[in-house]
This record gives sequence, structure tokens and C-alpha cells, in this order.
Amino acid sequence: MNAATRLTDLKRQKTSHSTEQLDSLGWARYAEIQDDLERERHGDFVMIEVDGGDYFVGGTPEEALQQAEAAHPDKVFCLIRIGYKAAHKLKRQ
Repeated sequence: MNAATRLTDLKRQKTSHSTEQLDSLGWARYAEIQDDLERERHGDFVMIEVDGGDYFVGGTPEEALQQAEAAHPDKVFCLIRIGYKAAHKLKRQ
């Protein structure tokens, strides 16, 4: 399974955390590592395993996910774009 397909599957995966909890736990962990990440990897993506706090940085969401899944294959992650308030910007044309 490629990373893009896995990202889609993760969006549908059930977890014991609500979306709000995942978001809150992910951003709380991000706050702890934010200064270093923003100084060194601004614009990249960080995938945070919210239960243990491990994080994985990649130039793309797929790259960060591959690293995260290699370490935690059965976990759900919070994706944050380093230095931004959202991972992606969506707009209607």
C-alpha cells in the first residue's frame, strides 16, 4: 500500500480518541517541540503519535507517515505542518 492510500485509510480508521482529543494532544506535543522544529524544519510536516509523544518529520506528509508507521504500525497520528496553523489550505474556486 502506498503512502497516499494509507493516509486515506487513516482518515477512516477508528480510534479511542475523538477528533478533538487527537487535535488537542497533537498540538500540546507540538508546543513542546515547536521552537526546535520551526527553527530547523519550517514548512516540513511532523507526524505525532499522540499516546507516546514520538514524532516524525518529513518533507511531505507521506514521508512523515512512512517513518511514523515504521515505528508505530498500529497507531493513529496527528499531522501538523511546521510553522503553520494547518497542514493544508483548501479553497473553493
